[in-house]
Amino acid sequence: MFQNILLIYSEKITEKHLNMVRTVKSDIEKFKIGVNAINVKYLEKKYFEDIDLVVTIGGDGTFIRASHFVKFYTPILGINSEPEYSEGALLVRYEELEKILLDNLNGKTKIDKIDRIQVVRNDILLEEFAINEVYIGTEKQFMTSRYIINYRGNSEEQRSSGVLVVTQSGSHSWYKSAGGEPFGDILYEGKKLKFLVREPYFGKIYNPKILSGDILLGEKIVFYSRRYDDGIIAIDSYKVYPFNIGDVVEIKMSDIPLRVVSP
Repeated sequence: MFQNILLIYSEKITEKHLNMVRTVKSDIEKFKIGVNAINVKYLEKKYFEDIDLVVTIGGDGTFIRASHFVKFYTPILGINSEPEYSEGALLVRYEELEKILLDNLNGKTKIDKIDRIQVVRNDILLEEFAINEVYIGTEKQFMTSRYIINYRGNSEEQRSSGVLVVTQSGSHSWYKSAGGEPFGDILYEGKKLKFLVREPYFGKIYNPKILSGDILLGEKIVFYSRRYDDGIIAIDSYKVYPFNIGDVVEIKMSDIPLRVVSP
């Protein structure tokens, strides 16, 4: 049962959003559950210690940012404070909160799972686990991404607009807009990732064949940078790391999915 909740709210300053924050906090306290509320811009690891549940209020961005601090099995619940402005693909409506709290009280909490991506850069595991996508390319996307890709024992050097590696939830956003085919539902533990090379360059020297594919649980895809500057790895379009000459990145599915509370 939930005894300590971390309530994370977005930086919105609309009256509707701020009222939602106050209302949700009050609703949680009525169930005699301890709650600590904090603005998403002030998040630190220390706030996630000894927490039974993370609740976010805002849009998908707040939920995704908070998820990067959830490393192991702590569940998370996202509430859409302004559904008229936010898609809220990963979120529930406020009206469903009471049922969720009652289910918790009765020991009937429903937990779904979302696959996550882990990234190892130069033999160091990065702190953030992506729940949507990892982008490998250039900071300025009108510039050419240059890298060697290694997938299932095959390697080739490519020029492109970058590569997306996505979960099933991420396949419904940027990946779809880039021409990828969504797979699975948002809340569906599919046990695979997919990758897509965006706008590959074909010429006399480069004739790429490794353009898309699945990355199953236990598999990995590896990238070796061929750029001298401006190369990046972007995790969920939020956290960015450099990816330049000498950098090696290994990407695979995490064996610890994100646990999401559902109504």
